[in-house]
Amino acid sequence: MDFRLIQHLISDKLRDRSTYIVAAVVGALISGYGQLLVPWTRSGADPFAAFASEFERTPVLTVLSVFLAYAFPFFVGIYSAVAVRYNNRRLESIADFPERKPDPVFRADRDGQLVEVGATTQELFDKYQVDSAQKILGDETWAEIVSSQSNKGLSKVFFEAERAEYLVSHAFTDDDLINVYLTRLTDHRCGGATH
Repeated sequence: MDFRLIQHLISDKLRDRSTYIVAAVVGALISGYGQLLVPWTRSGADPFAAFASEFERTPVLTVLSVFLAYAFPFFVGIYSAVAVRYNNRRLESIADFPERKPDPVFRADRDGQLVEVGATTQELFDKYQVDSAQKILGDETWAEIVSSQSNKGLSKVFFEAERAEYLVSHAFTDDDLINVYLTRLTDHRCGGATH
């Protein structure tokens, strides 16, 4: 168990304003129901007078019950949010992988038109005017990927504009798009084919 991650998730949740808003609203509902509505429906007497009377007889118990009405949703909210994020940390990591990966990652249709591009990739593509898969991979490599019909196979490309060689892998999606993952191999001239 990663206690540093749990501590980080708890501190994130404590900085979230909605944590306190939800606890206040739910706590007010619980407290209002338990301290005012129930005594009023049972006796028909003024609920505020019943609360004041209860407070006079057992002040500690009354304050504790109001406190628990607010503390319970507060701690349950923190626990549930942290538990969900901790259990889904792998999915979150996968989901934001394209944004964290410094090398190009993009999704394209079979014609090579870019459908989705991470922020880091977009900066690179804007810098070198890349507006299709073919412009970074070359027509031949893109044609091989499209015709492969499988997620297997790695190839290398040399992107002339950047003077860098990349290892290319790809994966077809369920909606007939292609995810392309490039991993930089070199940052200098190499003897591969140029595109």
